[in-house]
Amino acid sequence: MPRLKGDTKTIILEEALKLFAVKGFEAVSVREIADRVGIGNSALYKHYESKQAIFDALVVSLKERYLAQSSTITSKIRGIDELKKQAFRMFEYQTNDPLIVQFRQMLLIEQFRNPQMAEIYKEFFVDIPINREKEIFEELQERGLMVKGNARVYAMEFYAPFYLYHFVDHDEEKLLKYYKKHLQYFFEEHFIKEKM
Repeated sequence: MPRLKGDTKTIILEEALKLFAVKGFEAVSVREIADRVGIGNSALYKHYESKQAIFDALVVSLKERYLAQSSTITSKIRGIDELKKQAFRMFEYQTNDPLIVQFRQMLLIEQFRNPQMAEIYKEFFVDIPINREKEIFEELQERGLMVKGNARVYAMEFYAPFYLYHFVDHDEEKLLKYYKKHLQYFFEEHFIKEKM
């Protein structure tokens, strides 16, 4: 395969992730990654000392990307309208961003074999979103926009269908329709009507 053009370190990460997402981390060799990039093993080792080092760099890079995107979206929440928009933007991001989709696929494959990957999956796709939503719901309750209740439970209820969509082979348009219905129900149940 001819050498791919661009920053070699970045290309190694991107091509490794594509392979990991299809085959799983354990099944991919350094040689396969090097072949996809169009370099030899020794050239790859100049950038990353092992397959684990490639994985570790991917985790750092994707966590920064994920948190930056999540922060950009949730920092604008001042009320119910912004929360609705945020929910759809995060849905689109997590279902359409190729790197996040591939990363989730790889972690889903590996989480039952590798406790480290199970923990990373939980952090990215459970803990971070639920904790962020919990903080938002606490603030909205303090401002009198949301019915008082356990903000963490609300966050789990809000995020649960979103999370479950990761596990189904789906028609995105159909899922988006169901997600809108879920959000409509959630807002009707948990927000102060006269302030909506």
